[in-house]
Amino acid sequence: MSVLYISDLDGTLLNKQARLTDRSAHIIGELVKKGLLFTVATARSLSSIELLSRLDLKLPCVQLNGVLLYDFAEKKYTGCTPIKVQAARSVLDVLHRHDRMSFVYKADEQYGIHVEFERLSNDVEREFFEARRDKDYKSFAKTDKISVSDGDRIIYFTMVDSYERLLPIHRDIQEISGVRSTLYSDNYSEMYFLEVFSSDATKAAGMLKIKEMLGAEKVVAFGDNLNDLELLRTADVGIAVNDAVNEVREAADIIIGNSFEDGVAEYLLSQMS
Repeated sequence: MSVLYISDLDGTLLNKQARLTDRSAHIIGELVKKGLLFTVATARSLSSIELLSRLDLKLPCVQLNGVLLYDFAEKKYTGCTPIKVQAARSVLDVLHRHDRMSFVYKADEQYGIHVEFERLSNDVEREFFEARRDKDYKSFAKTDKISVSDGDRIIYFTMVDSYERLLPIHRDIQEISGVRSTLYSDNYSEMYFLEVFSSDATKAAGMLKIKEMLGAEKVVAFGDNLNDLELLRTADVGIAVNDAVNEVREAADIIIGNSFEDGVAEYLLSQMS
């Protein structure tokens, strides 16, 4: 039976320093060479998953919580799910009403990614910007005022702040038709992420597209946080790392070792032995 294995990154495959350990890289890299069907589904974009280069992945992966599909073998995007223009404008209206702006991602026709922001609201957002400004984006720049034109392809909004600050924004955005809002804790700080994208884009939907492309008979998914819940519930087997949030542990079919103890890699090794 052909089985596709797909893993979240932060808090699942990566350790607490947002790194792929040498042991995980060695185990998974060797298994991929032997034919393991393995890829990732992440909220990250291509610019921040270069840390997987040691795995030499060949399969498509899911980025930005399902908004983009990227083919490692072909080195190109193969799918993009933008937000409808009116819905994107409604999201901006909510943000302006709450006096809180986010990073706004736009995709050009070749799926080159352009990121805009009006201001950086805290140290975590400043670190987010500094870590990504010179990566694989077409542009990542401050602008006086973000707007949405009829021809714009808005694909993502993301911001980092306290739970109390983001919760009312999250609730208002949930009332907008055509978008999905997810609020979950940052694995590396006391802050929370609020991310907004098309309601047609999910990690689970991206996973199923890859499963169909490969003709895999079964899919096993790994996760740890609230934005992984649908991924685990949709997979044939949903697996949570031991240090996952309670809701994900409760939804999982199997619980494995901790993310910081190579839990995913050790499980894959046990299945392939």
